[in-house]
Amino acid sequence: MTLKGGYWGKIAWINLTSQSVRIDEFGEEFAKKYLGGVGFGIKLVSDVVTRNVNPFSPRNVLVFATGPYQAAAIASAGRWSACSRSPLTGYWGESNAGGHGGPELKRAGFDALAIVGRAKKPVFLWVNDGKIEFRDASRIWGMDTAEATDALKEEVGDKDASVATIGPAGENLVRYAIIANDKHGFFGRTGLGAVMGSKNLKALVIRGTLKPPVADPDKLKETYQEVMKKVMKAPFTKVNAEDGQAAAVVPREENGLLPIRNWSQDKWPEGAKKIGTPRFTEELKPARWPCSFCVMGCHRRITNPKYESKTAGPEYETLAMIGANLLIDDLEAVVKANDLCNRYGIDTIEVGGVLGWAFDAYEAGIIGKEETGGVELKWGNPDALLTMIEKIAKREGLGDLLAEGLRTCVDVYPETKPYAVEVMGQAVAAHDPRAFFAETITTIASTRGACHIHGFAEAIELGVTIPELGLTEPMDRFEWRKKGYVGAVFQDVQQFWNSLVWCFFYFFSDVNLSDEVAILNAITGWNLTPRDAAKIGERIVNMQHCFNLRMGLDPLKENVLPPKLSVPHKEGGAAGKIPPWREILDEYWKTRDWVNGVPTRRKLEELGLEDFAKEIYGY
Repeated sequence: MTLKGGYWGKIAWINLTSQSVRIDEFGEEFAKKYLGGVGFGIKLVSDVVTRNVNPFSPRNVLVFATGPYQAAAIASAGRWSACSRSPLTGYWGESNAGGHGGPELKRAGFDALAIVGRAKKPVFLWVNDGKIEFRDASRIWGMDTAEATDALKEEVGDKDASVATIGPAGENLVRYAIIANDKHGFFGRTGLGAVMGSKNLKALVIRGTLKPPVADPDKLKETYQEVMKKVMKAPFTKVNAEDGQAAAVVPREENGLLPIRNWSQDKWPEGAKKIGTPRFTEELKPARWPCSFCVMGCHRRITNPKYESKTAGPEYETLAMIGANLLIDDLEAVVKANDLCNRYGIDTIEVGGVLGWAFDAYEAGIIGKEETGGVELKWGNPDALLTMIEKIAKREGLGDLLAEGLRTCVDVYPETKPYAVEVMGQAVAAHDPRAFFAETITTIASTRGACHIHGFAEAIELGVTIPELGLTEPMDRFEWRKKGYVGAVFQDVQQFWNSLVWCFFYFFSDVNLSDEVAILNAITGWNLTPRDAAKIGERIVNMQHCFNLRMGLDPLKENVLPPKLSVPHKEGGAAGKIPPWREILDEYWKTRDWVNGVPTRRKLEELGLEDFAKEIYGY
């Protein structure tokens, strides 16, 4: 059927080796089944990438995808997705970024870009109103992400172009390298910047002036205006606009969610106050730095010259992972370290987890100054943080090992396994499941490895429900029953969100699932229900999980709680609490109709995934 709105029906397959472009077209059936964003991503990647395709192989596919929301100038639509096989985990890799690239790509006339091959020399892609050009990036290779962004805008002669670029870490194949979008949006997790580096692809520069189709503009305007009335009244909107995500640091320390001293310390109240709000806001004097169309602007542009930063200031995850997790309460050092990571192109969550391992190993005497090049990896040492970021980005000394990620670190030093707080090879982000039991599934059974937003089920313990799907009441954070079920529901909804693509912060500003679907229907001309939306998300989760099984995932061995998170805190807001993760995981698998982590043939056929059913069951 013909697409009425939300899509161009065009996916550009870009071969960097041959410098050629092929446009594949799709219709309504494809759009309804996979929606966009990560849904398009898993379809395009899994159709091509087999187990013998190394993440750094030219045959690996790197997808940048929009969804139907990017066809409309609505708050929450300033995002897009990037997907590939992860060089960090070897499993499904996806990330979601703000900035301006998603709406620009849609206005440029494409729904997604699927990139294969490897250029002979550094290149960037100039995507502009239906055209894709291969341009020489040799002059820009080696620049950090801020420098490259400015240079590339000058190169194409358009200051309004959006730039998604890697820095030296991506070029050097640091396995958790990021892609920076317009200096304040970041594809942060799973190492997709290293995939770009392996392809000799420095950047995407995107500019679009075309008008994407919308099925019912009048209905969209009416629906959107009603939704925005709720958004502007919501307390979260005001807090997120004024303080950004730094506002979460102090309360999360109080309730035991904040990782402290590589997840081992119980409390850190004074340290949290030094790097969180209100001090963060009073000291840095940050200004809002919004993504396209956003009314919150939670990204922070630092205006205090003492804290010079060329990129967006640190958010909650960064303040937690390179601040609290390393006992570093020097706000100036954390801001500088965040800017270094952004410019070199390093995931701040992963580097916090890797350095937490290294600080523990140093304290235990397993690694010493001989290995660190004289750097004292002591808790609270800001100089160690800054020096090691440089070493990791440049792969110098111990930094060369740390750039490989936690699993390789443990392979070299097996006795340090208890210090590696990871799942499926990816560091656990700054949301401790000991404090919010609903985060158990998000942490141990995300399809992209340890995660905090691959189904942010913590929301229901913070009072945010999904009544359309039967979750009508908030839940106690230390009640474990039904948390496997809730984890599955939130995963499905989040992958629906990540395919729209939308910013799920608006979920905390009173935008419910019915609102999201109503906006989607106005854009596309469809008549979906919230249950339909959840089914789309369920299909995408199952596809990603089947891809992981193809890549060799053993759920019984991989989907487990790290040892450090199996030890209860003695003090603080989560004292004495450990989620019974095996029971929660079992409930999750039963909810999904998976047996020992493997989807049944019945479930896959129900979701229209007969190809995966045949791959797993052989008939």
